[in-house]
Amino acid sequence: MQSKKKLGIIGGMGARAGANFFQKLIDYSPAAKDQDFIEVIMHSNSMIPDRTRAIAYDECSPLNELIRSVKMLNACEVDLIVLTCNTAYFYYRDFIYHSDAPILNPAHLLRQFVEENDFRSIGLLGTTGTMNSRIFCNELEAINRRVVRLSKWEQENIFMRSVYMENGLKSSVISEEAIDLMYQAANLLISRGADLIVGGCSEVSIALQPDLLPLPYIDTMDLMAKTSVRVCYGHQSTTHKPLLYHGLQTN
Repeated sequence: MQSKKKLGIIGGMGARAGANFFQKLIDYSPAAKDQDFIEVIMHSNSMIPDRTRAIAYDECSPLNELIRSVKMLNACEVDLIVLTCNTAYFYYRDFIYHSDAPILNPAHLLRQFVEENDFRSIGLLGTTGTMNSRIFCNELEAINRRVVRLSKWEQENIFMRSVYMENGLKSSVISEEAIDLMYQAANLLISRGADLIVGGCSEVSIALQPDLLPLPYIDTMDLMAKTSVRVCYGHQSTTHKPLLYHGLQTN
């Protein structure tokens, strides 16, 4: 197999989401033996403050810790970087300038996926930080797509409860209640006319199984994993737009 690019992963947001992304890389890799897999450097940085608390409630910013992780990956000379938290991309234009490697952006990947498959009404599931930051909404509305969202009450008492409750999706032991709440959130978006459900939070796909939903579902971490595999195996250039944006690029 030809020489492969080295992938850097910034995880720990939460720990299970990073592990879930790593499993996707394994599943999508065209590998027949150990040596065929991508070389991966992963920093599961549990010191990164909560992104939603920072965005929605003006608490401690995660930016310094994100930059610390980027610099660690620079030292490891990775060829591509992925963050396994969608909400962290609110700080994208602040941390890309510290990276020596291109950084995948899930909002750009989702926009391309929606355009290519001609979905019109996008049911978006994401943290309050992600929704308030509009990182996905801005990209989708720029191509004239309707974004179907939860109400403010539903966002906090159904979606965020599913993720942050005791034994929620960020914990080491996940309850059935947390999973049921995430299905409630998805079904609300379906009832409002969505023709695609998007897991815009890395915890969503821990709960939702696509074959149990009555319409198409796409997980942004899935898009990131598949793109990482294509790039690292040399099937896609790191200069290909809109999938990849290097630190010095601004559009």
